[in-house]
Amino acid sequence: MVFFWAMLAIIGVVLADFFIPMMPSSAFVTTAVGLVFGDPVLIALVLAGAAGASWLSEFLGYQAFKALRTGRRRRGPRVLKSLIARTAVRVEGAAQQAMVAHPYRATVVARFLPAGRTGLAWLAAGSTGVPYVRMAALGAVLWSVYAVGLGMLAAWIAGPNFEVMIGSIMVAMAVGAILTSIVRRSRFMRAAEAVDEVTST
Repeated sequence: MVFFWAMLAIIGVVLADFFIPMMPSSAFVTTAVGLVFGDPVLIALVLAGAAGASWLSEFLGYQAFKALRTGRRRRGPRVLKSLIARTAVRVEGAAQQAMVAHPYRATVVARFLPAGRTGLAWLAAGSTGVPYVRMAALGAVLWSVYAVGLGMLAAWIAGPNFEVMIGSIMVAMAVGAILTSIVRRSRFMRAAEAVDEVTST
């Protein structure tokens, strides 16, 4: 019964994490794995629940973003008067081009960045021909395997206790910093910087 309620909490946090990116979904998953370490059935359930909740939240968010974008188009084009607004639109366009060119690469990188999957869903909702359902599935599986694997590693090193959460948060922050550095050197960021240079002249 305790595991049942714990799974509901994990699913709820993973679902909410899409709309509230500061929710500690990775820490919840890794901590749960640490506490059930040694039971492969429960670990498999955590893995499946985390992946399913991640995919569902991204799919629902994507549909919501599509509806929002469609509503904006139906109201007609707006005149962008400020330089900031024009720059934001052009940067978004550059990001969409990079995502369309390399959808799965963008998925892998975005899924491990703060609010990355939310931003990716927003970009995909404004693009055509993007296999977002498969992208979301790939991101969900990779993230859940990462979180569960991290929990198992931490439990193997520190033992099955709440210290697993501290280690997982530290590792997740390190991974996020590394990926952020990679993104800053990516084609998307170069395109965004080029747009900034154009709009500032």
